[in-house]
Amino acid sequence: MSGIETRTAHGLFQAIDSNFSDKNQSARPIITMQFVELCGSKEVKDLLVKRSGEVKLADDEDGSVRLLNAASHEVTTPADLLERIMLAKGRRATEATDKNGVSSRSHAVCQIQIKGHRRGVLTLIDCAGSERKHDSMYHSSERQKESAEINASLYALKECIRARASKNKRIPFRSSSLTRILKESFERDGARLCVIACAAPNATDTEHTMETLKTVASIVGVDDQIKEEKAHAVTSQKLESRPAILVPKQWDHEHLKKFLAHKKMNRVQLNETHDGKALMKMSVPQMRAHLFEDRDKELAQKLFNFLRKENDRVSKIQRKEREILKKERKGRV
Repeated sequence: MSGIETRTAHGLFQAIDSNFSDKNQSARPIITMQFVELCGSKEVKDLLVKRSGEVKLADDEDGSVRLLNAASHEVTTPADLLERIMLAKGRRATEATDKNGVSSRSHAVCQIQIKGHRRGVLTLIDCAGSERKHDSMYHSSERQKESAEINASLYALKECIRARASKNKRIPFRSSSLTRILKESFERDGARLCVIACAAPNATDTEHTMETLKTVASIVGVDDQIKEEKAHAVTSQKLESRPAILVPKQWDHEHLKKFLAHKKMNRVQLNETHDGKALMKMSVPQMRAHLFEDRDKELAQKLFNFLRKENDRVSKIQRKEREILKKERKGRV
């Protein structure tokens, strides 16, 4: 997100500087900003002041939605804008979860107003990440409630974007605070909307990356264009003669037990439902809580590392097999 903010700040002021020369400073627009976070379904907090009063959303006569009681600051340089953004982000609500030590538990909204002979507004929103039910099952009731509210607001965002894309006259922007703030983006002619997803490059997060891409595709209404294809089996006689090599998430209960015995991880306490997929989804804190009676942190970390190394080892072999298959196909052409 910081890269987007930096490019935005410099691009905004470069555009203004190129259009308003030193001789035309009187017509130069004024740039102001507000920065709030949306916590839960209704709570809105001002992040530009230490002790924020209650911020309310109010419909203005021109069709926009104002942030009442939120501080508005004039900014005159890219550095000034970025400094205030960093200040606000430092006050944003975060909470450690099993998947992320500094998980954002709120939507951060930076609204930049351009006031001159014409009015413009740029709204940057860093959404809190959606969470699958399985990932949040070990959270406290408070964290689970937060996750449900985050998912509900993202669902409202999806419905509004889809309604806008279908040119529906009625856009349900009142469903959440997140979509109310974006009212102009949904209803005003010429407004532009862009959705950007953060995807992890490492193989161990492939499943989460796929879920992220599916969520974004669903939000922008192109989920019907997703195509999932099964990998072609390797046909080399040499490869067919040996048993298939499986990544840990493909292991059944018995395969997992053999692996742990081979690694001399005798203190791991498995139940009948535990298989490779279940353990690959666990973080180190989850392993400590559910697999070790004495909650041994060192052993939990050791098990976590063993599974990741095995996953990387097998993935490397599978990539080589795919290369062999590719060469075989080229040879047949």
